[in-house]
Parts: sequence; C-alpha cells; structure tokens
Amino acid sequence: MLGRRKSLIDQLNPVDEVAGAMLTLGALNWGLVGTANFDAIRAVFGRSFVARAAYGLIGASAAYALVRGRQLSRA
Repeated sequence: MLGRRKSLIDQLNPVDEVAGAMLTLGALNWGLVGTANFDAIRAVFGRSFVARAAYGLIGASAAYALVRGRQLSRA
C-alpha cells in the first residue's frame, strides 16, 4: 500500500541475517563460558587460526549490528 511504513523484518537484508546468526552463536558460546566454563568454539576448532577467525567474525558482526541498528532506528 502507498504510505505503508516498512516493518523491521522488511528492512533486513541477507548480511543482517548472517550477522544475527553470528551474534546468536557468540552469545550462546559466552553463556556456556559463563555458566559451565566451556568454550564451544575452542572445543570445535581448538587453538587454531579458524577459532581466532570465528571470534573475529563474531566481533565484526557485533560492530555491524551496532551500526545497522542505529540506521534502522532512524528510519
């Protein structure tokens, strides 16, 4: 309809969805670290470059989500 304001779901793109999935995995991992002292990323990948890359991607996803969230809140 004309003049209909888009909902937040309508404004999401695939990068937003990937960033959200990475943030979810990061949050679950930190929850496990805090409650059970178990680091799932290190358990899967060990102390390798892949584990460091996963942590880096989670951090980049958080930065992206902060910037993107501000953009969407202004729209």
